[in-house]
Amino acid sequence: MKEQLKLKLIPNSALLLAKVINSTLSLEVQGAKRVNQLLAGDKSVIFAPWHGQLWLPSYYLRNQGYVALASQSRDGEYISRLLNKLGWEVVRGSTSRGGARSLLKLVKKLRQGKQIAITPDGPRGPIHQVKPGVVYLAQKTDSIIIPIGVSYTKKKEFSSWDRFWLPAPFSKAALVFGAGLEIKEDKLSTVEIENYQKLLGQKINQAGQAAEKILGD
Repeated sequence: MKEQLKLKLIPNSALLLAKVINSTLSLEVQGAKRVNQLLAGDKSVIFAPWHGQLWLPSYYLRNQGYVALASQSRDGEYISRLLNKLGWEVVRGSTSRGGARSLLKLVKKLRQGKQIAITPDGPRGPIHQVKPGVVYLAQKTDSIIIPIGVSYTKKKEFSSWDRFWLPAPFSKAALVFGAGLEIKEDKLSTVEIENYQKLLGQKINQAGQAAEKILGD
């Protein structure tokens, strides 16, 4: 009974907090026009923010019918319910539990023309280290990975593994959609996959630096 109550209260409380905080932010967005041009084409898009910086992207991209990946843990259940309330479709799984099945589900969604979001260093880290799943998805579906960077003038940084960022109300925020990454090879060696992982990590960090520059940090 207690757990059922938490499953209702926590997502509802998080939704209220998201609406209140995000409605007060002074937000600047960079790269949205380029993303819209991609979405108007025939390729699917994979949005890729760091796990600790998903607060703003998940809200900004709400109610579009996009697909997100959430772990099968209890925290993943809370996140899944919150994302559902924000208009996201959710696939449950991760690289540690249900990984292969969830990746195949995401491949199917992308081939259906849907857009997805995945945190490349989730669900358990290490922080800011891209895992191979996102590279696999882009290669198998000819999708474009869009790195996402976030910055706030004021924020609370939690002590969780991902150093989760929660913006302060009425602070300035920047959201940057970086240049897309395409993987055109039919087959990739282990070394090539690792190189793409490093390249994507660099692109996400560059998008974050661009967000910081917008705010003058």
